[in-house]
This record gives sequence, C-alpha cells and structure tokens, in this order.
Amino acid sequence: MPRTPINSEEKIIEIGDILAARFGREITATDIHKAFDGKGNFSRIRKVWESHLATKDVEQPEEFPLPDDVQEQIDRGISALEKSMQGMVQGLIARMTDQNVRQFALKERDFAMLETEHAKKVQALEEELSYLTECLDQYETEEEVTETEAPEPEQSAASKSAPAATVLAEGRKFPNRPLKKTRPAPRKASRSKNPVPKKSPAPKPTAI
Repeated sequence: MPRTPINSEEKIIEIGDILAARFGREITATDIHKAFDGKGNFSRIRKVWESHLATKDVEQPEEFPLPDDVQEQIDRGISALEKSMQGMVQGLIARMTDQNVRQFALKERDFAMLETEHAKKVQALEEELSYLTECLDQYETEEEVTETEAPEPEQSAASKSAPAATVLAEGRKFPNRPLKKTRPAPRKASRSKNPVPKKSPAPKPTAI
C-alpha cells in the first residue's frame, strides 16, 4: 500500500499562492520546499507546482473593473467614433447618390437629343421619298400620254443628208479610195404640158 504524502497537492498550491502574494514574484518549487522546512519529496512538489502554473496560464485572467471616470471617457470616445463613422458613411452615400443622379440625367438628356435628331432625319427621308414617288408617278403618266397621242415622226433633213455625210466620212477615213458620186434625188415630174418642139429652120438654097 503506497505511503500517504506528507504534503497534499492542495497544501502545496496554497503555500505557493501565499508566497507569490507575499513576495510579489514568481515562486519556484524550491521556495515551497523551504516553506515546508525541507519536508516532503522535492520532485513531487515541483511537479505539482508546475502543473498548477500551466493550468493557471490557460485559465482566463480575471477582469479588473476600471475606474468610473476612465470607463466614462472610453464610452464617450466610442460614441463619438460611432457618430463620426455614421456621418462619413452617410456623406459618402449622399455624394454617390447625387453623382449617379447627375450621370443619369446627362445620359437621359443625350438620349433625348439623339432621339430628336434621328426623328428629324427620318422625317426628312420620308418627305424626300414621298416627293420622288410623286415625280415618278407624274413621269410615268406623261410618258403614257406621249406614246398614245404623238404622231409618227417624219424623216428629218439630217436623216436625208445621212448618206452624203457617210460618204464624206468614208473619204476622210480612206483617202485613197475614190468617192462615190452622189446623185441628187430625182425631182417629181411637173404637171404642166410638155413643151412644143421647136421647128428646125428651112435649108438655104445653094447657088447653081
């Protein structure tokens, strides 16, 4: 049966905390062993105390309340900072909104100007198309009337003189070729009476 230790774990931890509060520094296993007048197993005291210190480091430190005036100053600073941040965010939102509204108004104005300009162009094109359509209809009507009522054209003088002009052109083109003699067009027979043939004079008598 194992022997009961002289100093329990609770006693070792209690003596260590008392010494830490008294000296205001970190306590070692040697300090605790001296407080027990050297009684007890030193290795066991060191193991228990180091395990206690490790557990104490992991534990959350105790919260010490701040003085009232310090806490009030902190609260006032936090409130002022919140108001300042809210004002900055609101101002930024207002500027961005105003900028977006102006940009939208400018785009809307530009769109209206383009729409008006395009509408004028479309109207001008429609008027031009209507005018051209009327001109085309009028031209077709006049052409139909001309083809129906116009008499057959007579042969003009220019067309009559075309053979002579052709001959002259051929003469210029081929100078060594003899030109064809052109004869005037035969005149129409006169309706007057044929002329009476003149009587030949009587032969004069010869001397015997």
